[in-house]
Amino acid sequence: MRDRETLGIKMLRKEYDHIILLAHGSPDPLWKQPFESLYHQVSETYGEGNVSLAYMELTSPSLEDVVAILDAEVRHVAVLPLFLAVGRHLRQDVPAQIESLQREDLRIELLPPIGDDALVKQAMQTVVANHLGKV
Repeated sequence: MRDRETLGIKMLRKEYDHIILLAHGSPDPLWKQPFESLYHQVSETYGEGNVSLAYMELTSPSLEDVVAILDAEVRHVAVLPLFLAVGRHLRQDVPAQIESLQREDLRIELLPPIGDDALVKQAMQTVVANHLGKV
């Protein structure tokens, strides 16, 4: 079997076996579309077996659902919140979920939300400027 690099699939950062994209959740199925689209784009780049999409609440799959079906070889997981800022969920709820899912053979790390990234902040600034007519 050819390795992932040969197949053109980019590898995850070496410290993570798997990344879970974590969105908030909503009972509205249309709300999920942008997150599912992002997940498909990311999984095309890094491989479906390396990336999952989970929701914190109100829809599925949950973080618990995703962790339960990870391959046995997965030992270090990063959870990347698709949130704009750290609020109660990222200070309390998600860390508690992650703590309950930790195992001796599985380390789960919570990354900062994407909204903390300078590129995301710049993109939001650009969108606001576009709407205000200043580019």
